[in-house]
Amino acid sequence: MRAQSIRGRMALEGLHIPTHAPWFAEFKSELLSFPAGKHDDQVDALGLVGQLVNLMVPGQKPQPVPKPKPVDSGYRRWEPPAGPNDWVAW
Repeated sequence: MRAQSIRGRMALEGLHIPTHAPWFAEFKSELLSFPAGKHDDQVDALGLVGQLVNLMVPGQKPQPVPKPKPVDSGYRRWEPPAGPNDWVAW
């Protein structure tokens, strides 16, 4: 329950974490072992950040992706000749 506030934002927008940071391995380990892990301080801090972000910037529903416009290739569907002698023009 404590990490729900950040979990939704992470699902929509991801979470930028500098992977070259010296603390990254411990942070990743703690997140992946939560809630069964021994430590949960970083998860608590991340949850509090999520609550703060929710106060600063309210969540928004994602906008629907517009359908692409059909491309006019110039090709047309073949229509059979209208009259009995129209085949001569072909």
